[in-house]
Amino acid sequence: MKKVLKITGIILLIPLTVGLIIFFFFPGILINQTNASYARAANLEQKTLMVDGYNVHYYENAASEKPVLVMLHGMGDDKSSFLQTAAYLSNHFRLILPDLAGHGDNEKKLGLDYSIGGQATFLKSFLKAKGMEHFSLIGNSMGGHTAAAYAIKYKQDVDHLILLNAPGIVLDEHVVYTGFGEKIKNKAELKTVLNRVFYQAPDLPGPIANYMIEQVNNSKEFVDGTLIPAIKNGPYFNLKEEVVNISSPTLVLWGKHDEVVKFNVAEFYRDHIPNATLQLLDKAAHSPQLEVPQEVAEAVVNFVLK
Repeated sequence: MKKVLKITGIILLIPLTVGLIIFFFFPGILINQTNASYARAANLEQKTLMVDGYNVHYYENAASEKPVLVMLHGMGDDKSSFLQTAAYLSNHFRLILPDLAGHGDNEKKLGLDYSIGGQATFLKSFLKAKGMEHFSLIGNSMGGHTAAAYAIKYKQDVDHLILLNAPGIVLDEHVVYTGFGEKIKNKAELKTVLNRVFYQAPDLPGPIANYMIEQVNNSKEFVDGTLIPAIKNGPYFNLKEEVVNISSPTLVLWGKHDEVVKFNVAEFYRDHIPNATLQLLDKAAHSPQLEVPQEVAEAVVNFVLK
């Protein structure tokens, strides 16, 4: 009997041991597994599509009879950004969550146009290849900037537009796109960065924090050397004179504690897009889809479907 209990104990310890090894030595696997669980909860499947010789990675659910909602992540982020929000939306929409050009699993290919206008053109080509002619569009941060540019450039495509803490309006000489700056050296410096982005920054365990530091530092050269110059020097950087041409009903959805994009940008969008409303999210900052995913989803459903 003791031998059976001993063997049983060993068997029970194996997954715990494996879990600890993954946690301490391979945190990327743990993060990927977490994202996979979020994707399953939203009934999303990872897919790829070759568009003009460029392989585009994206999530999509199978709700082909539902209205289409395209969800765009921010700069340096990827298609997993909206996974938690998607879990509350998958029963209402056909969801498409693409990696934008040079982001996520998409190649950081030299010679691509990584400006906001270029991202809008990339998105148009991808959605055309998918056979998408009409859809609603939500974007956070740079994804929101891209969504606004798309609604200006291809206004006939967009049924509803949701701008989630989106830059794109230059006011008071405040520039959002400043790059990653110096490499992050330790967990304390990472926490300072997170405090700027989140209303309540998560207290990350050491292995996860170290993994995130490595990911950010590895992205620094591409973000600072390629993305930022392309955005600041490219078309649709400042939409101040053009948002009046957005014809889609627009929801400016805003985490009220955002320290990245000033609130007067939200007010400008509300006041200058002809059919726009502004809604604040109280316990959120620059990335509400990560902090209050259910509230973001409820706002989207109420705006698009009611």
